[in-house]
Amino acid sequence: MKVKKIKKNLTSEMVIKEILKNLKSGDLKPGDKLPTEREMSQMLGVGRSSIREAVKGLVLMGYLEASQGKGTFVRNDVADRTLSYANLQNVVVADNIFDQMELRKIIECNAVGLAATRASTEDMDRIIQALDQMKACRQDIKKFYAPDFNFHMAIADATHNKMIGEIMRLIVEKAHDQYDKFIPDQLCPPEQAIQTAEQIVASLKKGEGQNATRYMQAHLSLVEIELNRVLSDETSIRTKNSILKEGKQNAIV
Repeated sequence: MKVKKIKKNLTSEMVIKEILKNLKSGDLKPGDKLPTEREMSQMLGVGRSSIREAVKGLVLMGYLEASQGKGTFVRNDVADRTLSYANLQNVVVADNIFDQMELRKIIECNAVGLAATRASTEDMDRIIQALDQMKACRQDIKKFYAPDFNFHMAIADATHNKMIGEIMRLIVEKAHDQYDKFIPDQLCPPEQAIQTAEQIVASLKKGEGQNATRYMQAHLSLVEIELNRVLSDETSIRTKNSILKEGKQNAIV
């Protein structure tokens, strides 16, 4: 692998470009193992976190595959993929979204469990109103984001914990900003989102915190599933199949 040192203030995008350049030139071939994170950090003159993010991005794009305990390799079918820098921004944004969704699951899945035991009649009215607005906007994904935001915030407020509400507002606003930078009509399938939201509401009405938590898990997994599908038809660092399996295990039939 032939590389030149990168200015330390540049992002992981430059590391991705350097690896793609080696793929294009043939210095990295299908099946080749990449140098270790530490070795690449020394070769390129950048921090290991930049290497880690770049490799993760290229796995998401389907150029590389990570094998636990063995290392990272160039995919055997890499020749079938268009080696382009055009999707770099998508990869960076996508990785941010994955991190956000991980955090949202931690907070929202616990919050909805609290809401099931604390929600007042007024709280439930707000949640149902937001769901109705989601249904009304199901044909326009750009308009769909606002009631979706209201739905999640109404649940957070129903916990009657001010800190949860404040944290949730920051997280959800950030998430929606990232969606707008990506491919909005592909990141959130409205019909499936509405279906899982209906299941959440039904569980909240019955005070079933455990079921509400499971349905929220499935609801939040939808973005990850769609994002993986868009970035790679076959494989990614968090595979579509593993997320689907997770959703099925956590959803009540």
